[in-house]
Amino acid sequence: MFATLHRDFEIVAVVDNSPAKQGTMFCGHAVLSFDEAKKFMPQCKIIVTASQYYYQDIRVQLKDAGFVENKDFIMYQQFVTEWYYKYKNRVNVLKTDISLTTLCTLNCENCMQFLPYWKAGRRKETPLSEIKENVKAYFQCVDYLLDLDVVGGEPFLCSRINQFIEYIGEQWRDRIGYIGFITNGMIVPKDETLERLHHYSMDVSISDYSGDIQYNHKIEILCEKLEQYHISYMRNKNIDWFDFGFPKDKYHYEGDAAIRHMQCCNSIEHILDDKKLFYCGMEWSAQKGGIFPIEEKAYVDLEKIAAGEIERKAILEMILANIEGGCLEFCKVCGGFGIDNNNRVATAKQLTRAGA
Repeated sequence: MFATLHRDFEIVAVVDNSPAKQGTMFCGHAVLSFDEAKKFMPQCKIIVTASQYYYQDIRVQLKDAGFVENKDFIMYQQFVTEWYYKYKNRVNVLKTDISLTTLCTLNCENCMQFLPYWKAGRRKETPLSEIKENVKAYFQCVDYLLDLDVVGGEPFLCSRINQFIEYIGEQWRDRIGYIGFITNGMIVPKDETLERLHHYSMDVSISDYSGDIQYNHKIEILCEKLEQYHISYMRNKNIDWFDFGFPKDKYHYEGDAAIRHMQCCNSIEHILDDKKLFYCGMEWSAQKGGIFPIEEKAYVDLEKIAAGEIERKAILEMILANIEGGCLEFCKVCGGFGIDNNNRVATAKQLTRAGA
């Protein structure tokens, strides 16, 4: 986020509530506490670069100090969406996911994509030709993507991963900020894959479930290889899993409660597939797996935008959750990952695979 803002704006200060970060340096700036920065904040615009979940606490903190939301401070996602379109006529999208495959090395009972519950025969690798068509359609409508997350299933199971990396790297790297592969760390990519990741400045984010499943040795090998090839990576432990309820024990939201529930969640897990940009990656997965009906308001048709049938700003309207009726039908049955969902479930609990 810093790199994108720094390109177009003067960054005055970096502020963090974490005492462990205060006093350290970030991109040439000393990280300040809120109290240290408060004296000059009224002369600046404040961009909050936290997730929606943590934004709520920071929002209260800033309001208590006399700052006005959407005037003195704003959430990063809304800022990049609205400011660049209003002043630059650019469609900048904060985050988009691409799924290379819905095959996975794990079979988690509480999978965020509900993969164990998909109808038979639907889980497979996405053909490279389809991925290329989707990406081309996307960048006919979008000027710049700040964060591309490459997901699965397990993306390193994709047989055409080298060709995918080369395609994105050669054709679209200048239109994308951060590119990261989300893996559970069970697969160590081949050297030719690691060489390509390094060459095109693509990162790896490891969801480490070795505290629940015994495969720590594989993650250690993966980390060693990533360091060997100078690939930036994050190793995320102690991951909190939300209870989405769906599909086993669905939530039931209706009317205004459903609208408030969607606003609390405010998903940024938008996913690209079938030349469409879907608002919620979880709903996309439920639809793709045949376990939830397709609803047209859940996505924007990129082909229609390219043909001039609808305006490009429809992408931004959807990203900012301006949805017909105030919410998606899926929101009525999913717990979401907003501040109104305090229910958690076991991390990486495995189900026995059919036929095993």
